[in-house]
Amino acid sequence: RDSNLRFDAENAEQPFFSLLLRLPRYLALITVLAVKAETLSPKIHRRPVLCPCKKLWYNTAMLRPGFVPLVICLLVSCARGGNESGGGTAPGFFPPGTVPPMAVLRAGVYPLWFQVSSDGPPVLLDSIDDARFSAALIPWPLAPHIRFMLAQKDELQTALNRNGFLRLAPWEDSPNSSGGTDGGIGLYYFSGGEFWRQYTVGAFVFYEDRAAALLYLDDRFLDSGVPLPFSRFWTFDSKSAVPQAIDIPLFEGFPPDAGWNADTLLPGRDGQWHYRLVKKSAVQPEIRMFRGASLAEAGQPETLGAFQNAALPEPLSAAPAPLRTLLAAAFQAAGGGTAAVVSPEFKHQRFFAGNGGNTPPLAAFWDGDTSRWRAAAVLPDGRGWYLSFRAEPDTAPKPFALPPLPGGFVYTAIGFAGDTLFAAWEEQEEYSIGAAGFMALMPGW
Repeated sequence: RDSNLRFDAENAEQPFFSLLLRLPRYLALITVLAVKAETLSPKIHRRPVLCPCKKLWYNTAMLRPGFVPLVICLLVSCARGGNESGGGTAPGFFPPGTVPPMAVLRAGVYPLWFQVSSDGPPVLLDSIDDARFSAALIPWPLAPHIRFMLAQKDELQTALNRNGFLRLAPWEDSPNSSGGTDGGIGLYYFSGGEFWRQYTVGAFVFYEDRAAALLYLDDRFLDSGVPLPFSRFWTFDSKSAVPQAIDIPLFEGFPPDAGWNADTLLPGRDGQWHYRLVKKSAVQPEIRMFRGASLAEAGQPETLGAFQNAALPEPLSAAPAPLRTLLAAAFQAAGGGTAAVVSPEFKHQRFFAGNGGNTPPLAAFWDGDTSRWRAAAVLPDGRGWYLSFRAEPDTAPKPFALPPLPGGFVYTAIGFAGDTLFAAWEEQEEYSIGAAGFMALMPGW
């Protein structure tokens, strides 16, 4: 299998990992003393032991009680050591106060599949088939999934609904057995904990070069009785493993403690920010809509019609030239439709419309590089088209395909971190989502 996942178990700032690193030497000494003892029981034990970095089950026959420390020692050493084809684990040397990646990914021509949930980091699957029937279908505002994706330089940042953030960034310091570096993609996870599990992500945008997610209370399908989020906007950085509240002045004058729920924030085709606030009452909810030129100041009231028009996609002519060439070919092959585009050139996800057609939306990416640019667009079933001046100077879009998904599953977003392609996927049924996650592979173009 031409792909490799390496977990980093070394974090000197956490006491648990500090103790874990010392366990092998202590347990090895205990084991030597136990093996020399003459009172070891001859009882036979057969117990499967999972070795995480090889993903193989070893059947440990004739494990005597004195041999148990050795098994533990081997497991700890396995978690720390490199694997034979991958050139070692991620190094444990990080600047003080810096959050290390939870894993370093090296994708190949075969995909790595991950599934997300509401109560922890992404989980590596053996195959996408493992995701079938693994989660109940529930209304999308309540379901854990990759809600939004943004690109910044050569990395991707995602907002996980009911969970937190993921950051995917090139990792250049992964040593191999020959003394060089293999690179890879660092997978950074920022858990919102119990607080985030109560709320829905309504928007994900850049504010002062920091990705910020808008949280709101969605009680259309379930009245949980929880209060409105005390802070609406949340962000993250490399100094903390948990999201941090960020003050964005856009909603000033409508505080949560006064009952105002900010459930929508739209970047309009007119270059303005459009947003909606709702306040419940005994008779009927009070709804107000606004538009503003900046997130740094409160906006002006607007009509329902203007607010609805702001949600319409931009014309294809507004897309940058390389992206416009790709989307035109994709729309022609798909019979029209809409494309949701992620790019480091955009401060938010942008939508472009093709002529006619009512096909499912395309997920697209453009890296914004003016000299060696790369762009790709895929349909929900994985059929796609790409343009790449990295492989060869060709301006004609070429077809490609992402790995097939089980029935009822679709791709919802794509992007590149370094040269690795990431694609978000979901199990969908009308307005409900079941299993969800992302896939990583190296396309070679």
